[in-house]
Amino acid sequence: MKILIGSLHFYFMSVLFSRANGSLTLRTPSAYAFPFCNYTYLNLSSVSEAQAPKTARALNFSHNVIEKITKRDLEGFDVLEVLDLSYNQIKDIEPGAFERLFSLVSVNLSFNDKKLLVPGLPPHPKLLPPSQASGSLQLYTYFDKSSEAAPEPSASAKELPHLGGPSVLQNVNARLRRNTENLLRRAEKNTTASPAATSRPDFCGAPVNGTLDLSNSKLSEEELSAKLDANLCQVQLEGIVELNISHSDLEMDLLSLFILFLPMENVQSIDASYNKLTINIQDVEAICNFPLSKLSFLNISNNPINSLDTLCLPSTIQIIDLSFTNISQIPPNFARKMMNLEHMYVQGNHFIYTVRPQITNAVAKPPPGTVHINAISFVRNLNGTPIESLPNKLKHLKMSNCSIVELPEWFVGTMQELLFLDLSSNRISVLPDLPTSLQHLDISNSDIKIIPPSFKSVSNLTIFNIQNNKITDMHPEYFPLTLTKCDISKNKLNTLSLTDALGKLEHLNVSGNLITRLEPASYLSALANLDSSRNLISELPDHFGKALPMLKYFNLSGNKISFLQRGSLPASLIELDISDNAITTIVEDTFGQLTSLSVLTVQGKHFFCNCDLYWFVNVYMHHPHLRINGKGNLRCSFPPDRRGSLVESSRLTLLHCSLGIQMAITACVAVLVVLVLTGLCWRFDGLWYVRMGWYWCMAKRKQYEKRPENKPFDAFVSYSEQDANWTKEHLLERLETDGFKICYHERDFKPGHPVLGNIFYCIENSHKVLFVLSPSFVNSCWCQYELYFAEHRVLNENQDSLIMIVLEDLPPNSVPQKFSKLRKLLKRKTYLKWSPEEHKQKMFWHQLAAVLKTTNEPLVKAESGCALDMHEMV
Repeated sequence: MKILIGSLHFYFMSVLFSRANGSLTLRTPSAYAFPFCNYTYLNLSSVSEAQAPKTARALNFSHNVIEKITKRDLEGFDVLEVLDLSYNQIKDIEPGAFERLFSLVSVNLSFNDKKLLVPGLPPHPKLLPPSQASGSLQLYTYFDKSSEAAPEPSASAKELPHLGGPSVLQNVNARLRRNTENLLRRAEKNTTASPAATSRPDFCGAPVNGTLDLSNSKLSEEELSAKLDANLCQVQLEGIVELNISHSDLEMDLLSLFILFLPMENVQSIDASYNKLTINIQDVEAICNFPLSKLSFLNISNNPINSLDTLCLPSTIQIIDLSFTNISQIPPNFARKMMNLEHMYVQGNHFIYTVRPQITNAVAKPPPGTVHINAISFVRNLNGTPIESLPNKLKHLKMSNCSIVELPEWFVGTMQELLFLDLSSNRISVLPDLPTSLQHLDISNSDIKIIPPSFKSVSNLTIFNIQNNKITDMHPEYFPLTLTKCDISKNKLNTLSLTDALGKLEHLNVSGNLITRLEPASYLSALANLDSSRNLISELPDHFGKALPMLKYFNLSGNKISFLQRGSLPASLIELDISDNAITTIVEDTFGQLTSLSVLTVQGKHFFCNCDLYWFVNVYMHHPHLRINGKGNLRCSFPPDRRGSLVESSRLTLLHCSLGIQMAITACVAVLVVLVLTGLCWRFDGLWYVRMGWYWCMAKRKQYEKRPENKPFDAFVSYSEQDANWTKEHLLERLETDGFKICYHERDFKPGHPVLGNIFYCIENSHKVLFVLSPSFVNSCWCQYELYFAEHRVLNENQDSLIMIVLEDLPPNSVPQKFSKLRKLLKRKTYLKWSPEEHKQKMFWHQLAAVLKTTNEPLVKAESGCALDMHEMV
């Protein structure tokens, strides 16, 4: 027959409401006295040494050093029903020691010698084997008892004196009594019911892979008790490793809840968060021992527990979550109760209480119903601080959002094994003294203004989060040398120097500041004026990259940086965030040195979309080993016509932005133009035109000079050297014989003067200009110059003074293109033609002399008369 759960609770309740080294009378639902004596943890070597009262019906001798049980030890205990001898060193039991204990229904000999033999045991009780381990205190026993074997109520039973203190019987929790009464009734009923009738395995909570999930089930206390019924569901309960009853609105006290967990021998984790659990109001510390030897995790957060003074939990718990439970104090006995606790979470609770002044006889008491609060203290009152004790083994403590102003003075000396401490979102104004073992500290969202020199003593600290405080100054020599990650964003720093004192720093967050620039400083090996939270940084040292060789993650977002100079960022960076700054360009000199960078976060609307951004848009954004976050949201602010457009779509071409290429292309174009012009000049006598242009300019200047009023020459003769013989022998000799004064270059050009000067002089000082035209004339550049300037004189003086003498026939199409003026003159001018026939020569000389004797008429008249009636003079 299985264990009767009723007897279990019957015995547990007896143990529960006792004091150490004493006894009390427990009124059961049947209203009879049940004397119980607890002698645990007294270092007893024998049962008789305790001198227990013979009228006791339950004796607890567990956790002592008893080695032997004799007949004499148990003589006279005629009404003894429950005997607990667990957790001793019993090796021998004298035969017949239990024979006269006719009322005995339960004997616990667990955790004794495994070879222990029990001779002479009465036939009705059934005991646990000595080797069976069921917990730190074996509170439930196996027995096989009929209803007739139950002892009758003893009306004469007397309430025994409690040796350990006043009885707590009068203050027994009502709900706990009702629960015990119901379970006892069910136990009595189960003693006569058949096994088949009591078997309900389908109603039990069956674990899946060791986990029983009853979360969000909205079970009542009775329904939960039925699912965890030890009498019906023992097999299922033994298989539970993790239990989840969170978010179920369960209403019961914590001690009653743990009574249901007693049969779960293998449970390791219990989540009872988000319910309506309350703390038991009775102080049962003396017998607060549970047989849950494997339980290490307990989550009772978000429950209205309110106080830890009467907390009764298994001491094996290593992780406990008491967040948002309305507790306002950690009592002095907490460390002793939770001696194995390593992780503790109490965030969301407010360690605030009221300091009430002592009421003396001289001060009148306020009338009933009046609440008088003298002051509220966040730190201490006459009784101490809200944090009065913590387990020495605690390694992980989270106390965020608890209205803490300071830590107690004993904290640094007691918490020698603490590794993680979260004090964020409190009202701490001074950085407290901390244990040297600490590795992770979060004290963000507080009111800290300075970091003291004593902070360096936290010699094992690797992670430090102090964002959103009011720090005005921070010295790197005050920081632990082991620091690898630091978040100092959103502070009030004026300067922050990062020297080789922080040589192991890998993560640095200075976001949300007012940093204006990062530029190399002269000779300082520090990050000067780096503002942390809403800070102002003026310059960055030249050796910043050397001072922080391990820095890999750097967050500079949310500042006022407009430009990052070369050397302002360490080359060891892997991730960099420069978003939401005033950066206008990203240049190769700065970011090209970051060879290890793999992630760049950049956002903003201040970029100058000019050629300074060419490298970033066309090269850096397409780097195969670099991920640029936010590049699709970058906006241009300059030039005005591209304001608001995407940087990624900027049309920044290499031709537009590369000065070298521009110069090369310009040079190539210039060379090409020169070559083309040279070719054209060579093909179309360009050199001649250039020289002609120069001479024309010289002639243009000459027109401003004073012209002679009386011209000394009648005519200036322009001829080719090929035609010099005819000109001298025929033309000059005949004209000078006729009395004309002729000017020609071989005789009348002034020695030492420029040729052009002589040409200008002779043309300007002659009434007429004779041109001896022949094929050799059109091949002479000087003849063409003379023709050009003579035509220029005609245009300038508006008088027709040109006389054309065609020595040999010149078809207009045979004249080269450069002699365009000559071709025009041949088409519109009257000219004289030399003929080898003698009779025609007389007419030629007569006409030439007549022309030389005529005065120069206006050009318009000449053109309207003679030019329109062109004919050949023969």
